[in-house]
Amino acid sequence: MKISHGKYRAGKFAAFSLIEMMVAMGILSVLMLMLTVLLDQVQKSWRYSESRISQFREARVAFDLMTKNIGQASLNTYWDLRDENDDGVYDGYFRTSELHFISLNNAATSLPRSATQEPIGQAVFFQAPLGFSTNYRNLNNLFNGRGYFVSFGSDKLFKPSFVKSPDRYRFRLMEFRPPAESNQVFQDGQVERDKGEPQEFTEWYKQALSVGKGNFESHLNPLAENIIALVVSPRDSLEDPNSSRGETFSKIAPNYKYDSNTDVGAGGGNDDFANYSQQVPPLIRLTMVAIDETSAVRQESGGSIPTDINTALSGLFARTENYSKDVEELSNRLNKEGVAINHKVFSSLVMLRSAKWSGSK
Repeated sequence: MKISHGKYRAGKFAAFSLIEMMVAMGILSVLMLMLTVLLDQVQKSWRYSESRISQFREARVAFDLMTKNIGQASLNTYWDLRDENDDGVYDGYFRTSELHFISLNNAATSLPRSATQEPIGQAVFFQAPLGFSTNYRNLNNLFNGRGYFVSFGSDKLFKPSFVKSPDRYRFRLMEFRPPAESNQVFQDGQVERDKGEPQEFTEWYKQALSVGKGNFESHLNPLAENIIALVVSPRDSLEDPNSSRGETFSKIAPNYKYDSNTDVGAGGGNDDFANYSQQVPPLIRLTMVAIDETSAVRQESGGSIPTDINTALSGLFARTENYSKDVEELSNRLNKEGVAINHKVFSSLVMLRSAKWSGSK
């Protein structure tokens, strides 16, 4: 076989033809287009994930702070003598405290309605050694009144005076945070004390006694926006899987209401817990539901609560035996076709370290 080693001459050895070049360029264009689409999808997914994380970051921080503070709730109880029949002879001892722990199932009827905020849903108020004071430093064990609830209203009370933007109406997780020097729990029983009667400490969290500095509204602090629900369920123990009422049933607060100044279990509770007053519950099952800002803007309807969210919350969280079902139902309503509210559910079981759950007899 003869092998040619001739040099290249024009027309002797042809390179790529025009058709081949066009086919190659077409294939390259398709590959570039596919790569562009793929990168665009990845970028959108990244932006969505980043936006979702940032949207709920504020809610996560607020939830962690709330669970931390609730875990420090205390009544600092002690035993005192009791004369049950007023004959001048003491009949025994009873547990008592000037402090107060209360869980409300309807904040709208129990709390003052401020000029800008309308409380809704559930609420929890307690005393804890949080050491917050505007006058005293380095007193970390000072007792403070503290409370958490969800409200709906404008941001007029919270934005700086130099900001002239229109009011934004949002759901907010509110923190009631008076300093230690304005803690009114010790003044709450002044009327009874003057009459020589047993003191009752039941109104301090409303901050309406004109004692100390500030009022209810001046001690409010928004922790996070777009929080539409807060569920507080006091419990005496972990869920009982053998319970006929369901694994989430609370024996000491079946309707979510708990007041350390009354007999635990009052109003539908278990009579076995009638002697457990003046104690904080050992556990709090806490759930919070947040929506993203995009959904909040889409649902915004001026000074009235958005219809879709109001409908989604309606009729839920009345009995703890339906706790899990209610959480699931709320999520389903928010995901309903035509509503599609992007949301996230935060849930935790908080242990109260100062709880000493024992009977008084």
